[in-house]
Amino acid sequence: MSRKRRSSPLEDLMDIASTLPYWVSLILAVICYFVLHHFASQTPTPEIQAGSYVPQNMARIMFQPLLMAMQYLVPFVFCMGAAISAFKAFKGRRLAQQYISTDSTQKAAAAPQNRVKPTDAMNWQQFELLVGQAFRLQGYRVIDGGEIGADGGVDVYLKKDGETFFVQCKHWKTKSVGVSVVRELYGVIAAAGVKGGFVVTSGYFTAEAITFAKGKTLGLIDGAKLKKMILAAKKANPESLTEQPETTSVAPACPACASRMVKRKARKGANAGNEFWGCSQFPKCRGITQI
Repeated sequence: MSRKRRSSPLEDLMDIASTLPYWVSLILAVICYFVLHHFASQTPTPEIQAGSYVPQNMARIMFQPLLMAMQYLVPFVFCMGAAISAFKAFKGRRLAQQYISTDSTQKAAAAPQNRVKPTDAMNWQQFELLVGQAFRLQGYRVIDGGEIGADGGVDVYLKKDGETFFVQCKHWKTKSVGVSVVRELYGVIAAAGVKGGFVVTSGYFTAEAITFAKGKTLGLIDGAKLKKMILAAKKANPESLTEQPETTSVAPACPACASRMVKRKARKGANAGNEFWGCSQFPKCRGITQI
């Protein structure tokens, strides 16, 4: 997702502070205050030359008002960054709890074919926070807000065991994620030289995307696998998440209407007993794909 470009050093500083653990930002706020206060409280001393006062340090006098302001402003920015970091983590936990609650309610009240995914009611910002929380449950340190790629291709940075991972989120409710998205993130990962990355969607991946990701340090997490990550709050090694989605939870897009396809078995005719992919919108759409 694209984001507004930063326009000032203070915004840059707040962005950095919001990516750090909140307690680190608070410690930096205290350190900055005492360091800047030390220099701001030093009053330049004049000396007398030929009956007139000449400042001993003109630069210090010129920057004294700036130091007086910065001793409060910089710590405030770090504190705001800490608040943003803590709020994102809190919001992510709340969204995960709502996800679990909604999923449990739907299981009890709705038939499988009538269920909607809990992520369908979220906007893309909420989906990214939910994805971040899912990785926190796997033991990652989550940093939100990447700006790499043609469309802001890195939505979340991950850290674990000293390694960096990139995550791209696709909150697509009906459209399957194709190979172009996966290829784009892989190019960003290779250019940056990081450990690996993940493409996360609330929907599904096409067969071409899954084939491209095989053998690469690139995990594809569809809606079903994301659900498992949220429901199973256990730590996992980074490599374990780069396994591809289970075959049973991955379906190609319908060639006729781009809807998700489901596995069916022919009951009669020359292909009786053989499985094939049929459009989930049948009988409205009769698109099929051979397995």
